[in-house]
Order: sequence, then C-alpha cells, then structure tokens
Amino acid sequence: MNLSSHPPRRCVITASTGGAVINECLNNPLFKSLIHSVICDQSCGAADKARARGMPVEIFSESNNEKFCNRLLDYLQTHKIDYVFSFYTKFYSERIRRAYADRLVNLHPTLLPAFKGNDAWEYVQAYGVRFAGSTMEFVHERMDEGKIILQTVCPWDANRPAEFTRHRVFVQQCQSLLQVAKWLADGRIRTDGCRVTVRDARFDSCEFSPALDFPDALRFTCPVPAGCKESPGPVMSVN
Repeated sequence: MNLSSHPPRRCVITASTGGAVINECLNNPLFKSLIHSVICDQSCGAADKARARGMPVEIFSESNNEKFCNRLLDYLQTHKIDYVFSFYTKFYSERIRRAYADRLVNLHPTLLPAFKGNDAWEYVQAYGVRFAGSTMEFVHERMDEGKIILQTVCPWDANRPAEFTRHRVFVQQCQSLLQVAKWLADGRIRTDGCRVTVRDARFDSCEFSPALDFPDALRFTCPVPAGCKESPGPVMSVN
C-alpha cells in the first residue's frame, strides 16, 4: 500500500522492551508530535519511559499473540492510525499485517536478513563480524524479512568491549527512527513490490543508506556509557 501522498497524521509505538530508543526519540519535538500513544503487551520499561515523557500508554494484556493483534488492530482502526513504529518482540498476525501492509515499521539492531530474531545481537558477537549495523523495515510475510527502508553500518571495534559497538548501533537506531519518521511525515516513502524508495534520497553516507537529511537526526548524539570507552587489552580470537 502506497501512502506517499498521505502524510501520517497519527502514529503508534508498540513495545515489549526496555524502551531505550523510544526514550531518546521522544525528546525530539517532531517525533513526539507524531505519536498518538504507546501500546505494550505487558508492563515493561518502554511503558514506564513513555509515561515519564507524558505519552498516553495502553497495556493490552492478552493470553496469546492473536488476541493481542486483534485488539491492537481494532485500536489502530478506531483511532485512524497511519503508521506503527514497532518494538514488539513477537510477529504480528496475518490479519494485522494485511490490514497495515507497508505501515508496520520494525526496528532491528542488526543487519537483516543476516541476523534475525530477538537474540540477534548475541549471534552478531558469536560470529565475530567485522561490521555491525541496524535495519528499519516494513513488516512483511516473514519475521525479520521485511521491506528494507534504511540500514546502518559501523565497524566492529575489536579493541574495545562489545558494549562500545552496541552503543554505536544504538545511536544509529535513534538517528534512523528520527529520520524515517520525518520521511513518513513528509510523504517521501513509497513501496514498489518488495522495494522501498525515498523521494530525493542521497546515497553518499558511509554509515546510513539512504543518507540522513533530517537535521535533528544528523545532530543526535548520546554519550558513551562508562566502561565502554577503554580498551579491554588484548583481544582473544573467537575462531
């Protein structure tokens, strides 16, 4: 479904997680202005952080994923929600995937489709990759195999703790969410089959593809946590 000519009036965040990315991005006036509410399937850090930022929060505690998705879809349609930014850790039902095709935006902390699932970051470390990154996608027919909107990349710094690279990816995720929200708000994203295009996009960045062009996303920064800055000494091979 192509909504490029219909800029979003309302967006919802779904979450089952701690909400670190949500917490940072809700500091941004443009992003916060797009968010109608935050929907969680359980009490979690994301709900607490959203409330602290003054956002309406709903907890849909259901006995299974199908019931949660049915309730969520009813809510989205009742409130005329345009897009969903998803931090939900289960896969959406076919009913909601069809009703909100190309409108469920998933954020994933690795490069897809190479490293999928909720344990993806652990797999990235175990494989000894040379580059880490993140992906934003429209949820499609299979989990973590959606239509890619934007991807990021950064070299794995083997001379520092793994948390250092994870933090770099976290910052990229925050920047990506701010940027994609801006593109959606401006009606610049369209889909053609399984491909996603961004009107007037640039591809001249070594970190982001497409390149960031929203000043707030470009300026976003977050201090490296204590303990991630120093080299741990000689690094043992994982092979």
